[in-house]
Amino acid sequence: MKTIEDNDFEVPESLDKVLREYQKRGFLWIKTLNYNGFGGILADDMGLGKTLQVITFLWSEFQESAPGENRRALVITPASLVFNWMNEIERFAPGLPATVVTGDVKERKALIKNAGEREILITSYDLLKRDLKAYQNLDFAVQIIDEAQYIKNHGTQVAKAVKEIRSEFRLALTGTPVENRLSELWSIFDFLMPGFLYSYEKFRKEIELPAVQYSNSDAMERLQKMIRPFVLRETEEGMC
Repeated sequence: MKTIEDNDFEVPESLDKVLREYQKRGFLWIKTLNYNGFGGILADDMGLGKTLQVITFLWSEFQESAPGENRRALVITPASLVFNWMNEIERFAPGLPATVVTGDVKERKALIKNAGEREILITSYDLLKRDLKAYQNLDFAVQIIDEAQYIKNHGTQVAKAVKEIRSEFRLALTGTPVENRLSELWSIFDFLMPGFLYSYEKFRKEIELPAVQYSNSDAMERLQKMIRPFVLRETEEGMC
């Protein structure tokens, strides 16, 4: 992960002059995660273009895949952002076959059932929860969750639903990975790479309680070292 810029990944030609340098590095980071079989959290201040970086990644994967190769992707977002994602795809990667999963139950089931192997499905957290059974026969190459704080409580139906989708590569987008408790971070990583931060019981015993209740700096440092390669934080000043 320290040699992100030493690989052969290339920004799609149509977007090369659109992306800023930090956005290109974010794109390369996402490609590197995917290539190595990891998941990750892309965290940024508002307005720094994490949606564009993801669309660039999806467009790159689409262009590099062969016909018939599964590059199906699922984007899960708050209801208020569903059509924003569609608009951004149409603006920056109009060649991507993307579908907003809307309508009544029958219409949504048909859209999900007929999804192509290189199609991008965009849905909301609430609709995913309702339509979960319809997704059980689909395999996704990519699964993106936007505003990942929606799954900060690992016991909710929404958190359980996103984790039931069969997907090879998972990416979480958020403004702040942790708002209040370390358990929120654990829940996101339980989606990204189940087991990486142990079971919640072990995580709570070995990291959360020592770090929070007893101000154990060793436990916090241990956590930071574990997650550092898989969290990219972007600010107006740069990346960290």
